[in-house]
Amino acid sequence: MDIKTTGPMKSIDTAGLPDSLPTLDDMLMFKLYRAWSAGNPIFTRLCEGRFNITRREWRLLAIAGQYDSLTSTRLAHVAALDAPRTSRAVGSLCRKGLLERRRDPDDARTVHISVTQRGRSLYHELMPLVASLNEVIFQDLDSGELQALGAMLDRIVSRAAQMIDDDLIKERTHRSRPSGRHQYYSEKETAQ
Repeated sequence: MDIKTTGPMKSIDTAGLPDSLPTLDDMLMFKLYRAWSAGNPIFTRLCEGRFNITRREWRLLAIAGQYDSLTSTRLAHVAALDAPRTSRAVGSLCRKGLLERRRDPDDARTVHISVTQRGRSLYHELMPLVASLNEVIFQDLDSGELQALGAMLDRIVSRAAQMIDDDLIKERTHRSRPSGRHQYYSEKETAQ
């Protein structure tokens, strides 16, 4: 496997492929995804079913609720969302009367986001429920395990961010391809 790294990273053992390929269940990233997928419906039901707000909208409201005001760019960064998704969700939250946008008087390109009184009320009603559900989901871990898991997840996020910064995988997504398949398969099929 031709992957260049710039920081300390364990080497990838490719000996014995393809007979010794791991399964998805062997991979920790898939386990993290499964853990997230198992818990996600609980929060979706709470947010959408009880409060008529999507999970993405809740994430943005919860982040915005921690600040007096922040730019839309900063909100997108902290929420780990791209600008178009952030803009759509912020627009929806503004229509619901939970957030408000203001153009910067000194720079019309900059938009400041703040939580309305109605949004703050929802934040104070929903956050304790979300915190309580988080406690229940993690109740089988003791305090040391919770602290260790939090620290390990922070390190995983940091390593993944470094890999992105290092441009470890040069290819970019091609979701606009008509077939939606990788170029590898197209080249392989045309060679036959």
